[in-house]
Amino acid sequence: MVKIIPTTKVQQNIGGISATIGQDLYIVTNRGEGRIVMLPYFDGCDEHFNEYMEDYVMSKNKEVLKKRYQKSSDSKKSVLTV
Repeated sequence: MVKIIPTTKVQQNIGGISATIGQDLYIVTNRGEGRIVMLPYFDGCDEHFNEYMEDYVMSKNKEVLKKRYQKSSDSKKSVLTV
């Protein structure tokens, strides 16, 4: 089950969180905004971190990339001479 908790609760209850991390997943919020995902660790799971971080960066940059693509698409076509 996913639990949403503020950073202050993490600070106060880190022992309990680490004891139940196998059953519960945590989204840690700061001022109401999700900041951290806490998942259980297992040997070999670090191989998946790179893929997650790529997805994270793509998601964060999605709007910027859409705007760049739209600007490029709206510009007049040019002829490249080499």
